[in-house]
Amino acid sequence: MNIAPQDLSSQGAPLRAHPTVRLDYGLRVVGQGFFGAVALSVLQLRTIPVGILVLICSIALLWPHLAYLVASRARDSKAAEQRNLLVDSFLMGAFSLLTGLDLWICVVSFTAINAANLSIGGLRLGLIGAGCFLLGILVAGLNTGFDVLQVPLLAHAMTALAVVTYTAAFGLVSHFQTRQAIGAKREAHGRNRVIEQQKADLEQARVIAERARAQAEAANLTKSAFLANMSHELRTPLNAVIGYTEMLEEDFLDRGEPDASLADLGRIKGAARHLLQMINDVLDLSKIEAGKIELHVESFELTELLDQVVSTTQPLLAINRNSLQVNCAQGLGPVQSDLTKLRQVLINLVSNAAKFTSDGRISIETIGELDAGGRPLLVFEVSDTGIGMTPSQLGRLFQPFVQADAETTRNYGGTGLGLAISRRLCRLLGGDVTAISTQGEGSQFRAAVLANLPLVENAASD
Repeated sequence: MNIAPQDLSSQGAPLRAHPTVRLDYGLRVVGQGFFGAVALSVLQLRTIPVGILVLICSIALLWPHLAYLVASRARDSKAAEQRNLLVDSFLMGAFSLLTGLDLWICVVSFTAINAANLSIGGLRLGLIGAGCFLLGILVAGLNTGFDVLQVPLLAHAMTALAVVTYTAAFGLVSHFQTRQAIGAKREAHGRNRVIEQQKADLEQARVIAERARAQAEAANLTKSAFLANMSHELRTPLNAVIGYTEMLEEDFLDRGEPDASLADLGRIKGAARHLLQMINDVLDLSKIEAGKIELHVESFELTELLDQVVSTTQPLLAINRNSLQVNCAQGLGPVQSDLTKLRQVLINLVSNAAKFTSDGRISIETIGELDAGGRPLLVFEVSDTGIGMTPSQLGRLFQPFVQADAETTRNYGGTGLGLAISRRLCRLLGGDVTAISTQGEGSQFRAAVLANLPLVENAASD
């Protein structure tokens, strides 16, 4: 909210007086006191009403404080102080008349007050101040007469002392203010140099960071391209190994070879398939990181998706004697998403649960929700009764090539890519994967995706 300067007082904000108000206050106390004393020293030579004498003393003693109070509380303290100087000019003119229109006193009084007017308000205030000075002479003369008196030497001496004191005070205050201004200017220059240096350092750091980011992106793209090429080069011979192994198994069965030979072939085939799966995971991850993976959005029924997941994961569930329960909420109609990638996510989550659960239960709960923007989400909650995880293990769960700990890798195998790929695929599908777990009790993975992606064929992800 913007507050105009004139509204500050109404808002209770403190008003800070202009520096000239404080400067003129001290000079006014000195000047009014001396010129009042000079006027009284001359007026003793003539008959003056007591009221005039009381007025002169009151002005000399009270006016400096009243002027400071008025100016310091004004919204525009500088303008108020200029008006105070015009009153000073009027009073100096009146004092000059009361001192008998002595040439020395008149010249000194006019010079002193007009110098203040010119220094603060320029020529305009100087001319107005001169008019106020003459008006003061006129008003005082109409009340006391325009008699020219012989001024004693004491009055001249006091006038000279007043001028010297006034000038010295003005010069001393001006000197200190000038030194403060010079110091502030030097400090500002110093701050500017520091700011310029900081700006240069920040710009240099920005350039270095930008260069490092570009190099990292280039290195990441190079790495992804290398992994993709190597994966393709390795998949061909591995498929050949698997194919020849299966042919040998059939041949050994036909010839009645010993079970030991068949077991050896099974181990070879299992190792080759494990390596092939790892290569496929690396290839998927490299595609995602390079931004080259494509979404094939289509409309399908949830039952079709869940049936495929169950049939694919059944052999893995049987290895550790686990049961699988699938529950789908009522009212969930056709889904518009990438069937293949969503199936890959669910197979990864169920396979992960089957690997870390023995003689237990695994469940898939399918529900519909709305995200923060009101868009429909499809949520799959995959729960198990397996070994669970600690909070520290959960913290690094979705990092590529990272598993819960070294013992997990030794006991259960795996590359640590499945969950990382699942999370990135879910994010490509407009959602995310999160996990909660309690060590010794089991885990629950929650995969959410948008239920109605636009039907655009071969939509490349960014």
